[in-house]
Amino acid sequence: MEDFVDGPKKVKYINYDNPYEAYISAQIHLDQAMVPILEQHIAFLEEGEDVDLVLESMEHSIYRVKKQTYTDVPEWEQLLHHLPADRLEEIENNPKGPGDLLLKELIWIQNYERKWMQK
Repeated sequence: MEDFVDGPKKVKYINYDNPYEAYISAQIHLDQAMVPILEQHIAFLEEGEDVDLVLESMEHSIYRVKKQTYTDVPEWEQLLHHLPADRLEEIENNPKGPGDLLLKELIWIQNYERKWMQK
């Protein structure tokens, strides 16, 4: 426990060649970024802002953080385009390891982008 006296190390670079390391590093980055986002949106609700607008804003903030976190992953994005539909569904519903979890995040980003393109 002495290693974490000053808190976890800051993530400066994510090595996407190792799925386990990439997923854990990305999750640390996302967790650190989520605290201020949650605090901001809780404050909006406490100020009486419309719940639907706050949720939409929070979802967009989460998207921006995930999009920024999962940059420089062209190989993983190409892999997504070559997977059959049943495998993609399996990854979304029951990811089996860090590689699947990483792909699930990329699927979430793509689904969000598709949803907003339709609006």
